[in-house]
Amino acid sequence: MMDEMWSRGWSEAHKAALQARETVAREGLPVPTLWDDLRMLVRDLITPPQRQSEGRCCDAEARQSAA
Repeated sequence: MMDEMWSRGWSEAHKAALQARETVAREGLPVPTLWDDLRMLVRDLITPPQRQSEGRCCDAEARQSAA
């Protein structure tokens, strides 16, 4: 029973991925691949992207009083 549910879910996800790939290819955009995702992951692990500061919402005084 569980295997059937998993197989059905995987099949639907696979069909959705194929449709998305066809749509991207039809629009002339580069088709993302697993290798592209892995390259981006390794790149981010080697040189992490810089976080954007959220302003002065959490200044030192507020942190000390909250602690």
